[in-house]
Amino acid sequence: MSLFRRLVLGVAGLLLVFSLGVFVIDVHQTRQSLVESQRMEVSNLAQGLSLTLARFVADEDWTSARTLLQATADGGFINALRLEAPTLASPMVIESETSTRAPGWFQWLIALPQLSAQRDIPGGWVALGTVSLEADNTETYDQLWSLGTRLLLWLVVGMLLALGLCALGFRHLLTPLHRLSSYIETLQIEGYAGPIESTRISELKGITEAVNQLSARLSDQFVAQTAQVIRLQRMAEQDAVSKLGNRAYLTRILDEWLAAPESGALMILRIDHLSEIYRRNGFEQRDNAIRAIGDYLSSINVQGAPIQAARLSAEEFAVIVPDDSDDGREELLLTLLNRIDDIVDINPLDESRIHHARAGVVLREPGLQRATMLSKADSALREAIETDQRWYTAPREAPHNERSRGEWRMVIDRALAANAANFVAQPVLLNDGEELHRELFMRLREGDEVHLASTFLPIARHFGIGAQMDRYVLDWLSQHGHDLDSRLAVNLTQDLVGSDSEVDGLIEWLKMYPTLARRLDIEVTEECVLRHTDNVQRLFRVAWHLGGRGGIDRFARDLNSLPILARLRPDYVKIDQTFFVRDDVDNEFLHSLCMAAHQIEALVIVTRVESEAQRARVTEIGADGYQGYLAPAVPLNPGVH
Repeated sequence: MSLFRRLVLGVAGLLLVFSLGVFVIDVHQTRQSLVESQRMEVSNLAQGLSLTLARFVADEDWTSARTLLQATADGGFINALRLEAPTLASPMVIESETSTRAPGWFQWLIALPQLSAQRDIPGGWVALGTVSLEADNTETYDQLWSLGTRLLLWLVVGMLLALGLCALGFRHLLTPLHRLSSYIETLQIEGYAGPIESTRISELKGITEAVNQLSARLSDQFVAQTAQVIRLQRMAEQDAVSKLGNRAYLTRILDEWLAAPESGALMILRIDHLSEIYRRNGFEQRDNAIRAIGDYLSSINVQGAPIQAARLSAEEFAVIVPDDSDDGREELLLTLLNRIDDIVDINPLDESRIHHARAGVVLREPGLQRATMLSKADSALREAIETDQRWYTAPREAPHNERSRGEWRMVIDRALAANAANFVAQPVLLNDGEELHRELFMRLREGDEVHLASTFLPIARHFGIGAQMDRYVLDWLSQHGHDLDSRLAVNLTQDLVGSDSEVDGLIEWLKMYPTLARRLDIEVTEECVLRHTDNVQRLFRVAWHLGGRGGIDRFARDLNSLPILARLRPDYVKIDQTFFVRDDVDNEFLHSLCMAAHQIEALVIVTRVESEAQRARVTEIGADGYQGYLAPAVPLNPGVH
């Protein structure tokens, strides 16, 4: 229970006790006053009746006596009258019937005494008879009930007003505390968000200052840790002149690119004219040209996605280009080579264009490894140089058996329409053996053939139907997810994350199935984080409020995502094992990368772990868990398909 509710309930209890006390005291005093007044009225009435009845009794005028008694009883506060005389054959009794508005429980609660009086009827030396009367409490009960209801009404109104004023006062007084609590919650979810304003409440000033200092210290610590990671990464993977990646960087990103369900092309560029610049003008002019080439390559984007470039040698560069059409790729090549020619041209006034840059291009195909890709790209570059072409694209491995993208699109559409999809789940294990979750993977059936996600996801991304496949997975989960007892992870495509309407639909789906959302981890790639940070943050917030978790896949491919890490506060990040098994990377860099993630309480999961030696290596470096062939994917229960 919140402090505000405790205070309001406490004040309500005190006001209730106070109101009950006032009610009881006021009703009791009024009751005593009415009883005393009624006692005097009964006594006086009995005395008056005895004197009035003396003449009627002496004359034995019983009719007049009855009339007098009846008139007295009709006065309203007499319940019964009784006249007794020696000359009267039987006592004369007059009773009146009355009703009260007061309920029975109220009469029982303030029970009034039954007052009565008896007087002798004077007749000289001898009494002529006696008259007795019994008081009627109906009017007294009515007066007390009316008083009680009015008093209770005013007490209730007063108590509600007092409670309202107290609630407003408490809310105003607790505003600094609420602001402090919300700020701490924001720190936990979003990271450092600037200092909280000070308060005039002396008891909270010290706490506010301490929280601001702690928040600033944590922010500075994370910024310093991030800067150290970036500095160490640059020392390990950055070329000092071009500011592009070096060979170690190319090795890592090639392995990650080939392991991810993506398409694209690898290009190796050669600019022989750089050696001529060095021979004529020295290394300074050559380095300036290399820096200009590096700046240009770093600025290139293909459909909003940046290319990845590295410098291989004094005159060669490697570029990984995202998926694009053949015409789009050739247009990019033409623009790129023309721009590089302009950069290295030592005589810009010469109207004739001399082609200094050559390129060898190899398209990504299923099953190709890093060494094969580099070898084919190098062979294509030599072919371009020997045949005096600006670029040469290496032929595909199996052009006769390979389907076109349009044919793959039809395979995907038919499989989704026929519900011909199977799902497998790969466990993600922590170092202590506990299971973090099971990542869900889709496979499409085409007759007796089963297509893995790495085969059709690049096609789905090319045609922009990734959101359609994500919706299919969510529909399947809404039908069968409750039959699975393990925690699941779903890796969303960029098509869904990049669409505001699709993200809104996913949020509504999560709210529609809160039980399932509590057992679901939402994963997005680092590329999605960099391009659609706001949508990712919205998804993670909703997942947290519903009890789910958020994670980032393919993390640390671009260390520009590290500053965003403090804003998103993911529960875990997944890093490819190529980061951890390379001998050319300093352990200090890997330790710093893990520490940066741990600073925001995110677990570090290493993917594609293939052996016990690799698992021991990543555990020693500081990772929290692993995913890969040591814990292979398992088919789901056939009953859920």
